[in-house]
Amino acid sequence: MTTPLQETVRPTRVEIRDFEPEDYPAIVEIENLAYPEHPTTVEERRFEDETFDRKRYVWRRYVAVEPSTNTVVGEADYNHLPWAYDPARFGIWFSVHPQWRRRGIGSRLCEKVVADLRAHGATQLRTWAQETQSDAIGWLRRRGYGELHRAWESRLDAQAFDMGAFRGHWNLPADIKIVTLAEELASDPGCLKELYEMDCELAVDVPRVDPFTRGPFETYREWVINSPRSLPDAFFIAKAGDRYVGQSDLGRSEQLPDVLYTGFTGVRREYRGRGIAMALKLRAVDYAKSHGCREIRTWNSTLNAPMLGINVKLGFVKQPVWITFGKDLTHEDRS
Repeated sequence: MTTPLQETVRPTRVEIRDFEPEDYPAIVEIENLAYPEHPTTVEERRFEDETFDRKRYVWRRYVAVEPSTNTVVGEADYNHLPWAYDPARFGIWFSVHPQWRRRGIGSRLCEKVVADLRAHGATQLRTWAQETQSDAIGWLRRRGYGELHRAWESRLDAQAFDMGAFRGHWNLPADIKIVTLAEELASDPGCLKELYEMDCELAVDVPRVDPFTRGPFETYREWVINSPRSLPDAFFIAKAGDRYVGQSDLGRSEQLPDVLYTGFTGVRREYRGRGIAMALKLRAVDYAKSHGCREIRTWNSTLNAPMLGINVKLGFVKQPVWITFGKDLTHEDRS
């Protein structure tokens, strides 16, 4: 079937304007065409935007519009990175509908965003692409973006997983127990603050491009319990007495109901090497398997050997890597 976009006589000119809420369906369509294996929904995208702390951080989005039909054909976002914050560092994102590429739309969006960011005093830019997207990577490299970091995406066939083969890894040290966030919230609604503190401690040890910084607790709380992806009964926490010492959590996808995504797995330093991370991961796999989920997906820095080792042992299969690109505006020719 021919879509209205395909029927449009496409001019060489588009207009760039600020994003408006009624643009959500169009930008979600564009993003899902760009990354069809990780589709999102309007509800998920809106939640991400509405929970971003714009009082503390800069955030803006533009859309490229074909003026005769007001059809959105591209988007560009930029924002501070709350979990790697520097006032001069920004994450940026560009995406153009496949039928409208190679017409200079991405370049116009890029020019608009970079002009804004200069006004904000930006010196460091970060963006991302999967290694299979050769056109996007070429586009970035031609504009001076260099590779900074790589992360494996990995996937596990949950239904084919043989839990019996890991029976010896299910048991925990005598002083450790595993509970779910749903259970903890039922007995202590204030537990999220302690969980946030542990998350921040664990995040420091994750290999990353830029130093970790604490984002707002309020944002963390919303993502953990109120996001369309939240699964408190699949958020597993290791406890030593009353102290949280590790976690491994899963999130759902509205577009892929039989796929779960690992959020974060980690154990406090003094409790590592005791099999706790593996036991937590096994609870997550068991949850996926028992709930009829087809697959678990996760990402790990290529430098994170311990967690990569656990995932490989469990049978996660590596997919094409995701690359973090960066650009230093202080060295860019403005002439």
